[in-house]
Amino acid sequence: MVFTNFGRQRVAFALGSDIPNNFISSVGIGSGSGAVSVDNITLVAEHSRAFITGSPDFSETQKAGFQGDFSSTQLSGLIVSEFGLFQSGAGDTGSLYQREGFGSILFDGTNELQIVTTLEVL
Repeated sequence: MVFTNFGRQRVAFALGSDIPNNFISSVGIGSGSGAVSVDNITLVAEHSRAFITGSPDFSETQKAGFQGDFSSTQLSGLIVSEFGLFQSGAGDTGSLYQREGFGSILFDGTNELQIVTTLEVL
């Protein structure tokens, strides 16, 4: 069986579309550590979520791009070392589509954070 280019593009569109309420709509940040795994369904230590800024970016074939913005007020005093893309907003536990870990960043209340990430359907 072959997963066609058309099929991949339709899946990419579905990631950012309301079909029915099973779409990526928020970015979460946290301070957890540990290996990123395909089995992750939540962030290790989630702090906050923000709804996706604007509409998903479908400008590249078979890709869906997402952006989330966090204000200096939301981040003040936080150490951030992971982020992820979630379905349908805060409180939808276990709906992690993507998780990324990185070195810890301490936010002192003077910085904002913008996360831009892209999922590719292969």
